[in-house]
Amino acid sequence: MKKYIFPLLAFALLSTQSWGQTKPTEAQTELNAYMDDGLVTFKSQDGQYSFRVGGRLAVDGAYYIDDYTDRSSGADLSSARIRIFSKLGSKLDVKFDIDFASGVSIKDAYLRWHTDRAGFLRVGHFAEPFSAENIASTFDYNFINKSATNEAFAPGRALGVSYRHYSNYLWGEGGIFSQKIGKSHSNGDMGWGVTARLLARYTGENWAVHAGGAFSYRIPDANGFTNGNDDYNRSVTLASSLESAIDKTSMLYSKVNNVKQTLKYNIEGLATWRNLYLTGEYTHGKYMRERDWDYNFQTSLGTLMGTFTPTPEIYKSFFGPDTNAEFSGYQVQAGWLIRGGNYHYNKVEALMNRPGKNSFELIARYNHTDLNYIEPGSIFMNGKFYSNEMMASWGMANTSVVGGVANTLTVGLNYYFTHNIVMKVNYSYAHLDQQYNDAFRYDKNLHTLQMRLQVEF
Repeated sequence: MKKYIFPLLAFALLSTQSWGQTKPTEAQTELNAYMDDGLVTFKSQDGQYSFRVGGRLAVDGAYYIDDYTDRSSGADLSSARIRIFSKLGSKLDVKFDIDFASGVSIKDAYLRWHTDRAGFLRVGHFAEPFSAENIASTFDYNFINKSATNEAFAPGRALGVSYRHYSNYLWGEGGIFSQKIGKSHSNGDMGWGVTARLLARYTGENWAVHAGGAFSYRIPDANGFTNGNDDYNRSVTLASSLESAIDKTSMLYSKVNNVKQTLKYNIEGLATWRNLYLTGEYTHGKYMRERDWDYNFQTSLGTLMGTFTPTPEIYKSFFGPDTNAEFSGYQVQAGWLIRGGNYHYNKVEALMNRPGKNSFELIARYNHTDLNYIEPGSIFMNGKFYSNEMMASWGMANTSVVGGVANTLTVGLNYYFTHNIVMKVNYSYAHLDQQYNDAFRYDKNLHTLQMRLQVEF
């Protein structure tokens, strides 16, 4: 992992040598405005050092109209955060964000070093730069929940180091990431990955457009040792509760075993014109698998299978080669700021800014998520997939993975009492296809009505 971190640090050092900072960067200007707006704020006389304590609250309520599986309607305090920001001289600042809603959960915890006029180096725990939805703050979601595709595929937050560049026509961030804070880890090596997002963009007085994409390459965490080896027992879970804030039942669920490495990519675009916006994203995930053939063959010796497949070559030929599991999803969303002026583009984050006081917003989103991977030529018998009838007679299923398919349409209304107090109402209709899953086979049409009150101070 060091071989990736050192070049990033070296690049930042070289950038710093050629930059004598005379005024705040755009990222620092945003932070200064946020610091000045705080209820509890300290600032030194020369303005070089400052400290702010704030918080966030989010109260959710949901009513579910179910098809077959009973989901739990109700209300919950979904977020209760204490947030600390500190400016340390002319180039450094710190953010620490911790959530107490369900135990203690560290969200953002990082140090940011502004290395040049349009860039910064960041070290700590923060969102990996993969898709607009993944890096957006919870408070700034247009909808109450992320799309099902983003919930299943997006890498979320992790420990890492990254560098971001945000000039007028180009936005890019890339870094190397490892473990997530608070996530339990089995014996064996922790996973690590490289993630980057790159966009080309252009903005005018009343409009903005950007287009680009992201990729994430990762070696998953090991899940202990098998026969003294941690290379073949890594697994990855993809799951989504179908845009549900209260009931967290994973109506889409895939577990991929024997994963050696993963490669995900995302393509995104955004356009705003006055009080209208349109965005779209496509995400594809490839999960490269490899079984421990030597160990599996050795354990078959002395059994009926060992007699039928007496050599490693025959054994591997009988079961067939390893295949890569692949899944995908996409979403399109649009919004109309009925009252509150125009949408404004944030050059630092490559996202839209939150609307202001007394803004009223109508939004809609369509999402398609497919977590099924069925090996070509498979036959389905007794709830499992087999490569051929002989394998079925032996009861040996192949490595197909079925997590389900969902198409979801969500419409929402958002009212911004102030810049920091927001009421959101969302209605979602989801058509679920779980024909290969006994647990949710009879669930077809799901309806969800949700409401959220968000407060930031």
